[in-house]
Amino acid sequence: MIEFKKVPTVFSADELLEIAFGRASKAPAKAGDKVKIVSKTIRDYFKKILKRTPNLGELPSFYFELIDAIVSIAKLKKALAALQWASNTISRLEKEYVRRIRRASKNEKNRHRKEFYGRVVSILKQIEDQLEFLAGAREKLKNLPSIKDEFTVVISGAPNVGKSTFLRAITTAKPRVESYPFTTKQILLGYFESNHLEYQIVDTPGLLDRPLEKRNPVERQAILALKHLADVVLFIFDPSETCGFVVKEQMRIYEEISKTFEAEVIPVINKADMLDREVLENFLAMLGRNAYLCSAEKKTGVEEVVKKIVELRKA
Repeated sequence: MIEFKKVPTVFSADELLEIAFGRASKAPAKAGDKVKIVSKTIRDYFKKILKRTPNLGELPSFYFELIDAIVSIAKLKKALAALQWASNTISRLEKEYVRRIRRASKNEKNRHRKEFYGRVVSILKQIEDQLEFLAGAREKLKNLPSIKDEFTVVISGAPNVGKSTFLRAITTAKPRVESYPFTTKQILLGYFESNHLEYQIVDTPGLLDRPLEKRNPVERQAILALKHLADVVLFIFDPSETCGFVVKEQMRIYEEISKTFEAEVIPVINKADMLDREVLENFLAMLGRNAYLCSAEKKTGVEEVVKKIVELRKA
C-alpha cells in the first residue's frame, strides 16, 4: 500500500530555521555545540521526509501515473534531491566550522558560529521553492486511494448512468469513499466475496463524450492509470437517457473504453425496468452484442453480472 500520510508535515524554510536556531539557543553556550545542534535538527528532519516518502522508482504503474498526473514525478524527484543536497551540504559545513571553532580564539568562535548560521540560512533559502512544492504535494497525495492487489473490476460510463448505485448493489457492504485527486469528484471502492475470494470494485468518475486526444492531461492520465487496475471493465449504459446523455454519446464512450482497456469490457444496461421493448431492441441492435439487463436501484439482474465476473476470474 502506498502511503503519503506517513510523510511528516513539510515546514517552510523560515519555520525550520526557527526550530533549529531555537534549539541551539537553549543549548550550553559552546559555539561548536550550537553548530552541531542546528545541523542535526535540519538533517534529521530532511532524513525523516526522505525516508517516509515512498520509493518513486518502485511504484506500481497505477500509482506512478496517478502521482505523475497530480504533482509530476519529475518535480517530486527534483524536490527530494534538493533536500538531500541541502542535508549533505550542511553536514559538510558542520564539520568545517566545528573544526574552525576548535582552533579559533575565544573572540572568533562566535563569529564562526554566526557565519555558519548565515550559510545555513542561505542553503535553506535556495530550496525554499522545493519545500513549498513538497508541502503542497504531501497535501494532495496523503489521501490517495488505497487500492489492494486484488482481482479488480472497474465500473465506467457517462455521468449519472447509475455507476455508484450499481457499485452499492454489487457489494455487500457500504463502499468506502476514497479521495480521488483528478477531479472534484471521488472514487468509490467496494468489495464482495465469492468462494472465499475477494473482488475489488472501483467506480470511476463519469466520462464525457470526447476523443481521448482532446481530453485534458488529467483526464488522459486518469484513464491510463485505471487501465493498469482493471481485470474486468463493466460499462454501464442508460438507454433511457435520463442521465442527460443520448445513446449515441454513450456508445462512443463505450467504444473508446473498449479500445483503451486491455481487459474485457462487459456492457451492462442499467434502468432496464424503465425501457419498453422497442427501445431495448433498438439499443441492442446498435450495440451489436448481448448485454446484461439490470436495475441497480432495485437490485434486479445484478446477480447475473456477479456470476459473469466470477466466471471470468476462473477463466
